[in-house]
Amino acid sequence: MPLSRRDFAMSLATATTVLPIATTAAPVVAEEPKKPADAIKPDPLRMEAALWLELIRTRYPDPRLTPEVLTLVAGDVLGDILHCRKISSFPLKNADAPSFVISAAMSFS
Repeated sequence: MPLSRRDFAMSLATATTVLPIATTAAPVVAEEPKKPADAIKPDPLRMEAALWLELIRTRYPDPRLTPEVLTLVAGDVLGDILHCRKISSFPLKNADAPSFVISAAMSFS
């Protein structure tokens, strides 16, 4: 069943509000022994990509999403995250806004 634009926008809005909560609300587990400070830290970029991939897998279950296809989708998701970060790193100035004029059309019929 294809999604309408409204349903897609609602699911995207839900994902953007739920995703930050999902990353911060980790379940409490028993304390583990402390590791040395030079231990390998998880890559936040890969963690974000894994969360997006899990969201895609659960929201759109399909038998065609084999592990090979999910690997390709993961590469696309990682590329999209990097692309968004690169675009967001350039601050915009007021002059960078589109230059169009909005005027009200008056019709007296």
